[in-house]
Amino acid sequence: MKAITIYTVIGILPLLVSCTSERMTLSPVGPRPVAWEKVLPPAGKGQLEVFTETDEYEWGQDVPFFPHRDYQICTPEGKRVERVWNHQTHEDETPATVTLPAGRYLVKADAEFYGPVTVPVVIRPDQTTRVVLQPGWKPAGEFAASDLVGFPSGYFVGWRADRSGQK
Repeated sequence: MKAITIYTVIGILPLLVSCTSERMTLSPVGPRPVAWEKVLPPAGKGQLEVFTETDEYEWGQDVPFFPHRDYQICTPEGKRVERVWNHQTHEDETPATVTLPAGRYLVKADAEFYGPVTVPVVIRPDQTTRVVLQPGWKPAGEFAASDLVGFPSGYFVGWRADRSGQK
């Protein structure tokens, strides 16, 4: 009986250790590139939308809704700026749009298939930075894969903030 218990613990131990993995950090994500981007003033406010992993919520006659999970916005040093309630109600499947001063931030959120991740983001005046932490997003039009940030599995998260030497 003791041997069975020991083998069971040895068999389960790797599973328990794998559940405590560290948060994955990706390359910085910024807004979609536009031709007039370099003439924007360095100060001002921009917007952030984060498509986090969703949770299933049923209401009424077995009608499922998939609201996005909450996330945190932090300074580059890790100090929390804001916790974002990423939907208005449990029936709301649209992520919140947050207005922030132009600058660099960290988004700490849950990504589908990856769990907790940290995504550095750049907010530029009068532009929207979108972070898509769900598979299936692909920008319209022509683009180079090097212009995008993605997970190791290949699904894209957003536009690379440091593309073409822009900071």
